[in-house]
Amino acid sequence: MKLKASIIKEYLILIRDIPGLAILFIMPVALIIVISLAQDTTLQSLKESQIEILFIDNDNDILGKTIKEGLQSAEIFQITEKKDIKNYNYNYALKKVSDGKYKIAVIIPAGATDSVRNKVKPMIAKFFSGETPDIHKLENSNTIEIQILTEPTLKQTFKQAILSSIREYTGKTETQILFKLLAEQIAEMTGTENKTEIKATESISFKEIFAYEKESRIIPNSTQHNVPAWTLFAMFFIVIPISGNMINERNDGSFFRLRTMPGSYFHVITSKTIIYMGVTMIQFILMLLIGIYILPLFGLPQLKLGNHIFALIMVALASGFAATGFGAAVGTVATTHEQAGVFGSVGVIIMAAIAGVWFPVYTMPKIMQDISIISPMNWGLEGFYKIFLKDYGIIEVLPQIASLILFSLTLNFLTIYYERFKRL
Repeated sequence: MKLKASIIKEYLILIRDIPGLAILFIMPVALIIVISLAQDTTLQSLKESQIEILFIDNDNDILGKTIKEGLQSAEIFQITEKKDIKNYNYNYALKKVSDGKYKIAVIIPAGATDSVRNKVKPMIAKFFSGETPDIHKLENSNTIEIQILTEPTLKQTFKQAILSSIREYTGKTETQILFKLLAEQIAEMTGTENKTEIKATESISFKEIFAYEKESRIIPNSTQHNVPAWTLFAMFFIVIPISGNMINERNDGSFFRLRTMPGSYFHVITSKTIIYMGVTMIQFILMLLIGIYILPLFGLPQLKLGNHIFALIMVALASGFAATGFGAAVGTVATTHEQAGVFGSVGVIIMAAIAGVWFPVYTMPKIMQDISIISPMNWGLEGFYKIFLKDYGIIEVLPQIASLILFSLTLNFLTIYYERFKRL
């Protein structure tokens, strides 16, 4: 009966602060939508943003054409092609790049394809004559110099992307020319007409697979990160109404009246935990619905919950338990609203920052990755990741659940002990 009366009292206090209660739901919804859009746009921009390239093809043959096609297939370059060696040369490219008109200029020299042919022909001739070709001599003959002019401020990643594309498609061109000349030589020896069109083809393909210990079709994305991350942030931000209500009780004398009634401080803490855990679970359900139904309306990926709903609920309950324990501890220690507001909000922001709420932990420096494990938000986030991304069940997330529960029990114990110590 004592606990029931305390729960009713907490409920009445809670519903009187409708604006404060609304913020607990509106804030995380706004954060999830805005930050998911920002992060998703950033990830897409890595693929969609295009670097302008001045492509001067003075070769007008297979090599220049193949390299151009290779750069276009990368989908991160916008090619402006120029031909005519008299007007479009090194000096022209240098001026355009230095003026900032283009970030990069690629100059394919005249006769580049012929140089490849002249390099390959002696090798084929010696093979058919029974002689062993001098590979070292052939490698150092007829060197082709492709000039690449880059703006000094261009990121190294884009420079490497261009060089990789040019090396790849230059090698393909040499192979294509080699097989073409081989076919012609065989046709000449057999007296047949060669009508085969030989093109460089991809005989090896690459498939990217996410490394999961269990088979899962879930792919990590901005939604999968932001929904659990900002849900946890909202849960822990409940420290503000909890601590504020506890200070109000002390200031208006209702807390003193409660202390004169039979019962212990345990009932006070327990009732607050039950009521505010209910709030955190409503936050959790709302955020899941936002991820499933609202974010796709903005063109964002839909939230995938995985196959272990019970494990998901248990992680959410443990996270809410930890959040309410933190709120009760701040409300017990703080003596003014200012203290509670500053310590509570700053504490939540610090825990969120080191937990990987704003930036995933794997993007942080090594020292920050090591520090992140001390944040209860990180434990909750890791639990959600295991369920969402790796399709883990309750057994695999038990360490995170146990850590969150132990964190809350420890804070509740210290809170009750501190309250007894103040009354001595």
